[in-house]
Amino acid sequence: MIISDFERPLDERGLHDGHIMANRLKEAGHFPQKIISSSAVRAKTTAGYFSDVFHIPVEETKALYHAYPDVYLDFIRSMDENTICVALVGHNPGITYLANDIAPGSTDNIPTCGIIVADLGDQKWAEADWHKMKLLRFMFPKDRNDD
Repeated sequence: MIISDFERPLDERGLHDGHIMANRLKEAGHFPQKIISSSAVRAKTTAGYFSDVFHIPVEETKALYHAYPDVYLDFIRSMDENTICVALVGHNPGITYLANDIAPGSTDNIPTCGIIVADLGDQKWAEADWHKMKLLRFMFPKDRNDD
């Protein structure tokens, strides 16, 4: 049986890294109040780990499936001003392009379950602009051995 890319499940590495990365985000002091995920199976599964750790539901949208940075920016700009932190779960190459829109030349690739932490600074959500954001850090599964 042939499975479409949209229906493709996480591989063993993704299943292993999902809960580790959700916990590492929490340990680093980042607490999303919203999780918005691509509705593709592997993204939804990854978002589920974050949902479990942060005790918040996942909002699914097909719009983040292989989306380019402008689509992510539309979601960022739609955030309620009472929201302090949001997690967007998507796919490459869009995530890597997004990181490089914030900090040009910062990375060649965001790996599976990699996390970009960025700050809007004094911008309001509705006025968000990649060039005014600050890339705070990358968090990658291979940064430390969590076996």
